[in-house]
Amino acid sequence: HKCYWWLINYFFFFSPHPNGRLIKDRPCALSLSLFQEVIEKSKARDIPIVIDADGLWLVTQQPSVIQGYQKGILTPNFMEFTRLYEALHHEPMDSSDYQRSVMQLSVAMGNLTLVLKGEQDFITDGSKVYSCNLEGSGRRCGGQGDLLSGSMGVLAHWAHAASTAGMIRSMNPSVVAAFGACSLTRQCNSQAFQRHGRSTTTSDMIQEISSAFKKLFES
Repeated sequence: HKCYWWLINYFFFFSPHPNGRLIKDRPCALSLSLFQEVIEKSKARDIPIVIDADGLWLVTQQPSVIQGYQKGILTPNFMEFTRLYEALHHEPMDSSDYQRSVMQLSVAMGNLTLVLKGEQDFITDGSKVYSCNLEGSGRRCGGQGDLLSGSMGVLAHWAHAASTAGMIRSMNPSVVAAFGACSLTRQCNSQAFQRHGRSTTTSDMIQEISSAFKKLFES
């Protein structure tokens, strides 16, 4: 079993290895135990927590481990979102209205910030749905989600610090961070694609972080 996590003083990003499940798509007991322990310690430190990839599968097994934690952010794709929704609501989601479904799931998770990744990213804390549709490219790179989640953790730390200092008052800082990370990832993708076309990889996107950040947030 392999699990990779990044735990520092400022935020926690949980994205376990996709081979971390046993047969029949059941997570190993050790995964669930370690996941719960590290999440609880991170919550005790009151730091932002971003959960991606198979970490989301573990949330479907034990939603209460992150439910209601206001500094928590989940970043599911459509399939991961469907599993989470059905685990909480015990019924199929309405695929004709993604915005309504993502808001319902956020409320069920205790107004946790959710980011439904897709052609446009839907972001909500259960009170309002925001859509990030900044133009990226037709090229979706493997590993792009790690860039999104990692940058989201950094921005979440900054946003919550700004909120504590009174610089963010009218919005949930987790939502602000999520929108910023979605925008940054899309901008990196767009710039990398302009340089490398169909051969673009996530490594190329990473090289664009500095200029993309300046264009979005410092210009």
